[in-house]
Amino acid sequence: MITTLYKEPTSFAHEFSNINLLWASLFIEELVRNGISDFCIAPGSRSTPLTLAADQHKEAHTHVHFDERGLGFFALGLSLLSRKPVVIITTSGTAVANLYPAVIEAKLSAIPLIVLSADRPVELIDCGANQAIDQYRIFSHYPVFFAQIPSATTHIKPNYLLTTINQGLQLQRQTPAPIHFNIAFSEPLYPQTTTVNYQGYLQSLKQWLTDKQPFSRYFHNTDAFQMAAHTQLRDKKVLVIAGRINDTNQAQAIAEFAALNNYPLLADLQSALTGNANNLHYYDLLLVNKQFTENLQQADIIVQFGGKLISKRLNQFIEEFAGEYLLVDSSNTRIDPTHRLRKRFVCSATQWIKSIQNKIPAIDKHWSQALQQQNNYITKHIISPFLNNNLISEISVTAALDKLLPADTPVFIGNSMPIRLSDMFFRQNAALPFSNRGASGIDGLLATASGVAKSCSDITTLLIGDTSFLYDLNSLALLKQLHGPFVIIVFNNDGGAIFNLLPVPAQQKQDYYQLPHGLTFADSCRQFSIDYYQPEGLDQFVSDYQKSLQNRLSLIEICVKNDQTYNHLEHIKEQIKYATF
Repeated sequence: MITTLYKEPTSFAHEFSNINLLWASLFIEELVRNGISDFCIAPGSRSTPLTLAADQHKEAHTHVHFDERGLGFFALGLSLLSRKPVVIITTSGTAVANLYPAVIEAKLSAIPLIVLSADRPVELIDCGANQAIDQYRIFSHYPVFFAQIPSATTHIKPNYLLTTINQGLQLQRQTPAPIHFNIAFSEPLYPQTTTVNYQGYLQSLKQWLTDKQPFSRYFHNTDAFQMAAHTQLRDKKVLVIAGRINDTNQAQAIAEFAALNNYPLLADLQSALTGNANNLHYYDLLLVNKQFTENLQQADIIVQFGGKLISKRLNQFIEEFAGEYLLVDSSNTRIDPTHRLRKRFVCSATQWIKSIQNKIPAIDKHWSQALQQQNNYITKHIISPFLNNNLISEISVTAALDKLLPADTPVFIGNSMPIRLSDMFFRQNAALPFSNRGASGIDGLLATASGVAKSCSDITTLLIGDTSFLYDLNSLALLKQLHGPFVIIVFNNDGGAIFNLLPVPAQQKQDYYQLPHGLTFADSCRQFSIDYYQPEGLDQFVSDYQKSLQNRLSLIEICVKNDQTYNHLEHIKEQIKYATF
């Protein structure tokens, strides 16, 4: 259960019971001065100085949960929507290790988590002391910054703490990802009855104590105009691909850039541009058609904004593309799974577009119009007829949900089948899509979605598979803190139906991959006071979803045969493959 507390501002004190509480207060104060407000805390003794410092800081919003793994994903969800760093505080030992899945996801999804892990002092490591493990770089290379903070002492100036904190935050701003401060605390950990005046010790921070600014500040200037000199788009057929874009203004700039220059647009679900009129909505399915693929290959240059494309077929197209391939993304993270990249622009989409737009004339519309006509053809003659019935299926529910989602509300889409179907069949998508596509794991999806819901306090929808839901079932405890409406849609195909799409050996498929469970989730909903629906037709699903928007917590379970989606996709792809335009 997440407990959230909000307080009023205060000033930094000079008197503390011990040096541990002072150092912890310096940590929290400097983080708050850098614009950080959310602190997610798991109970523990060794982290007491940090917990008390966060609790006592009037500008810190604290969120408390008993399970570090769920807490990590909850913090990730908070940051997913706000795009601001979120702090996680844990005690020592395996409590820290439980953050590993969320740290991995945060790194690969460019989410700025800040881990403050309490540790035993150095003399208690590797000697059999209780709850003492090796926490040094415990998360390996996933944090973009790691600092081992020694036990607090007046022999080390407080400036060291503040400059170290700001160095980590500076690197995080350049490359949004986790950073990790492992902080050793010797006893005493708790406040005593007497206090010590540390005014002399804090003398070197005299100006910092009064100006309310971070101790260290960094400034950057990206010269995107110089970068643009290396790009020659004049009179070229340019294919624009929009990958993961976390800013709607950036996304809109990309859409306008493509439309203004008559460039075809392939918009990944994570770009929030799937509903754009110029997007070739069904490009993933169309790539099975030779005529469409050859038409797309007429491009001279691919300009991709953002990374982490969902479509495997699109990644394969890029890998085999004979022309020039450019990537524009403000992160320093390497984004080149096909090893095709020759030019990488580390700047925002708007910076790059501004620097290049007045240097190129628009190309003729014929090429982009031909591609759009092919997209419209399969929409009219293949996709729409397939969906024109009351059959409930994972595909029909995905397509219907796309039309039902309230505009500008979050929809969190789970990995495996839900994200692939949404990328294929979302066309309008007026909602704000979120996903954990960094590591693409099936763990922590419910916890992350609840963090998104908590952060926005608006209608939130979660589309998730049954195995993913089972994996994170204990995170239903997080939903008690949500004000709703929070709607969960579970695709229950009795196990890992995604493996029907992969060349898994038939003999081992069921026992080692799909793992059918034979479960439904009505009892889980009763246990957690969640309204439950199990529609038998598409019309009933539409009605149930609309009802759910008026409830606080709802779960709609879509029960289908394990091989249904595979058979439907094969049927659709077979028609598209042999379509002639």
